[in-house]
Amino acid sequence: MHAPSPRTGAASLQGSVHPVAVPRRTSAAWITWVLYGVAAFFVALVVLVLWFAIARPVQVLPRIEPAPAFMLTDQDGRWVSDTDLRGRVLIINFAHTRCGERCAAMERSMRAIYDTLRTDGRLGTQVRLVTITVDAQGDTPPVLRAYAARLGVATPEWTFLTGSDRELKQLIGGGYGVYYRIEGNDVELDQRAVLVDGAGLLRAEYDGARLDPAIVMRDIGLVEQEANSSEAARPIYEMAHLFVCYPR
Repeated sequence: MHAPSPRTGAASLQGSVHPVAVPRRTSAAWITWVLYGVAAFFVALVVLVLWFAIARPVQVLPRIEPAPAFMLTDQDGRWVSDTDLRGRVLIINFAHTRCGERCAAMERSMRAIYDTLRTDGRLGTQVRLVTITVDAQGDTPPVLRAYAARLGVATPEWTFLTGSDRELKQLIGGGYGVYYRIEGNDVELDQRAVLVDGAGLLRAEYDGARLDPAIVMRDIGLVEQEANSSEAARPIYEMAHLFVCYPR
């Protein structure tokens, strides 16, 4: 008997091995579908962003800047700071007790806001009104207390604040940018009101002479909704800020 030669064995082995075909078409199709999927995702994302910016399903008030800090005296002679008022939405207006008819419209609007908040149970617990006088010399705590009585409002739900000339000028003129000038008994004032949220951020500014209680109440509601939103809803509110979804 003769043993098979090595060549014959190698030839037999080579003849028994068949090359495996690579499914190139399948791989190419898979890559194409992945690319289509990625493109569809980005198109959907762009459509969602455009819809959000146009439809504005959630509205927010701008975060303008941190409200100025202060330490002033209230109508009862007690020290009150901005941190004492944190945790509540603040509607702050700037006025003086001798303003008379020139400030009558703002007084009526503030009183309407006060009445609405008192009726729905949010006054004091969730929202407070604050009037900061520009007249340090004339509006002493007893004068402010009498002014509150004349308006027929309760304190501290509506707080009236005063301070020294320097303190008021730094806060009202410097911090809030409200122009006023006092010469003797003549007081010139750019009537203004602002909304500060519970975290101490300035969120809205209003023309005091044309202060609309309905708009202020709407803005209070927007700030409260955002503050009370769930963790799951926070990204939606951040998106609303990103796309400037502010009330028109």
